[in-house]
Amino acid sequence: MIHKVILVEEVGAIIMEDNLNTTDSIVLKISPHISDSWIFTHHELFTTSDTDRAWDQKKLINRLNYINFNESHVFFLFTHKKTGEKIMTKAYPLPCSKNELVCRLKLPETASDPDSYNLEYLAIDDGISIVLSSVQFISRENNLWKVQLPDRSPVKNNRKTKRYQCNDIACKVVQGDFNAPGQLIDCSPGGLGIKLAFNTHLNGFDESKPVLINASQGGTKLFSGLCRCVRNGLNTHDCRIVFAPLNKQASLFPKREMRNSRQHVTPYFSVHFRHPFFAQQIERDIFDISTSGFSVKDKIEEELLLPGMLISDISIVYASIVEMKCSAQVLYRQEDDENKMAKCGLAIADMDLQSFTQLNHILGVYNDNHSRVSSKVDMDTLWEFFFDTGFIYGEKYEDIQSYRNTFKETYRKLYQNNSDIARHFVYKKNGKMYGHISMVHAYQPSWLIHHFAARRMSHRLPGMTVLKHIIQYTGSYNRLPSAGMNHLMTYYQPNNTIIDRIFGNFTRQINDLQKSSLDLFSYMLFQKEYPARTLPDGWVVREIALRDLVKLKDYYESTSGGLLLDALGLDIPSDSIKKSFTDAGFKRDCRTYCLCYEDSQMAFFVVDQSDTKLNLSDFINGIKIIVVKPEMLSWAILTTTVNCLAGCYAEQSIPLLIFPSQYMSLQNIHEKKQYALWILNARNGADDFLAYMNRLIKLKTGNQ
Repeated sequence: MIHKVILVEEVGAIIMEDNLNTTDSIVLKISPHISDSWIFTHHELFTTSDTDRAWDQKKLINRLNYINFNESHVFFLFTHKKTGEKIMTKAYPLPCSKNELVCRLKLPETASDPDSYNLEYLAIDDGISIVLSSVQFISRENNLWKVQLPDRSPVKNNRKTKRYQCNDIACKVVQGDFNAPGQLIDCSPGGLGIKLAFNTHLNGFDESKPVLINASQGGTKLFSGLCRCVRNGLNTHDCRIVFAPLNKQASLFPKREMRNSRQHVTPYFSVHFRHPFFAQQIERDIFDISTSGFSVKDKIEEELLLPGMLISDISIVYASIVEMKCSAQVLYRQEDDENKMAKCGLAIADMDLQSFTQLNHILGVYNDNHSRVSSKVDMDTLWEFFFDTGFIYGEKYEDIQSYRNTFKETYRKLYQNNSDIARHFVYKKNGKMYGHISMVHAYQPSWLIHHFAARRMSHRLPGMTVLKHIIQYTGSYNRLPSAGMNHLMTYYQPNNTIIDRIFGNFTRQINDLQKSSLDLFSYMLFQKEYPARTLPDGWVVREIALRDLVKLKDYYESTSGGLLLDALGLDIPSDSIKKSFTDAGFKRDCRTYCLCYEDSQMAFFVVDQSDTKLNLSDFINGIKIIVVKPEMLSWAILTTTVNCLAGCYAEQSIPLLIFPSQYMSLQNIHEKKQYALWILNARNGADDFLAYMNRLIKLKTGNQ
């Protein structure tokens, strides 16, 4: 009589059937570590030489208790007395203190007769090596088995790199028209063990050609990459196919010309995350780091990352004190055979503003301990700096002195409350400020540099250094999806030759309006009139509509072709900006209106509102006017429209910026001054501006 072994995945049982008429063994395709029992096929394990490591009984008992503590399992290896077929099953150890161990097995009564099987080994698999303990069967009671532990248990080196068991990871294997769902069973940096669905139609799969594998869990993408088949187990007992990643290097963002250099920082950074494939908490020291990414090193047998892997929740920790949150993708793997080490590089995929600012600050200070991103600024130091450098000059102070206490409180909140609406870059030594730039999140896609001042520090040029720092900051941060920092903008008076040399000359030299642009505005203070006049018949002012926006874009493209409309983001909802300002204790609103005559667009009015003097020149607390038909719009109609819109301001004087700047001279109106609006496309112009700044700094240093 021949016994037939049937492995049933659904119940995880071994069922012994007698009186069968065939000697064939029926094996359903199941996978180790998913079911409770399976046929053992790795007979080469017994011929593998032992390592120089072996566990004594005390170490074995300690590990068994650790496994019990984690509610995990070991394996029992049985041999059928008649067929010689080896069966491996999970065993759950109970607490152990001496040389006898009790384990709970999930076997039905018909399969657990020790007279039919010989229990030979207890095995502990840690993913890279296997401990084999030759145990002696003592007794059993129902599903509880008692065995005697040996004095010595040899350790077998089974793999080059540790393999990890995975749970609940869905996969798609794609090769041309072949598209098969499956489940990720186990993984290592060199291979992904995937069990395809039983009902998969396998026609069309060519194991000699690459496949695209996408892995996800609960709708979250965990991995995407090209792989090759290194083991086709479709017709074996476990139906497991092993794929090895093809790409040693992936790409997340376009390569930048002016890359941020990686730094070896002491005290060390460390990275903490839960592995996306097997949910184990991982901690690694960071080998080198920049604001765009970092790398880690592992012994080859302990590495656990592979190119294409996405990790959605990472903590970067500095000196065990500062914690920064981000998501990242593994970009490359480099193997050092001589030292048996592997280095993996990760790109930061996204990071919140606060975390990015902290990382930028730490790395900036490490490069130059005087230059830093400052979350809180000493106000007395700031006021002294503003007055000493002439940033607050006589006319400006006369404008604000009557409500200086309110002004002080506004700036205290702006500079000390660590909000997401503003960032401050300073150059300080021994508490004295030598350079300062501040920017505010003025529009959804744009940040406005609105405070820029410096004074000489020996032979240093701190103003240029701080400006370079802010461009590096925005150039790195803007590539992240949550940044909202696509454009950097600033206003300056064209007759300021020093500032024009920095911003204006760059724009003129690069001569690419999609990277940097300049627009000239006339500036004046408008005094509200009471009672307000009404517009003549045929004239109407209304909020902008889509067809109006098309007209505005056509006009601006024909007269400038710059970045103004992109930077203002007129077609982007501004609710998140309003909320950020409100959360920080400020007000912010921006609405766009169209002035029409008999349904023909004459001018557009961008009505900005913020706290008075949040920006000293109130560039985000005034009205920008774009006149699309200068020859048809009189000054009287324009000012009547402004007066109609000015009711939302508490102030009597409203700053106006009028484009094109020639409009006022055409109307024979004296303009108080002009302002140039400089805009940088931070996504594709930051590297050019950094290169320009480097040349400018070298030139100035050489002339000293």
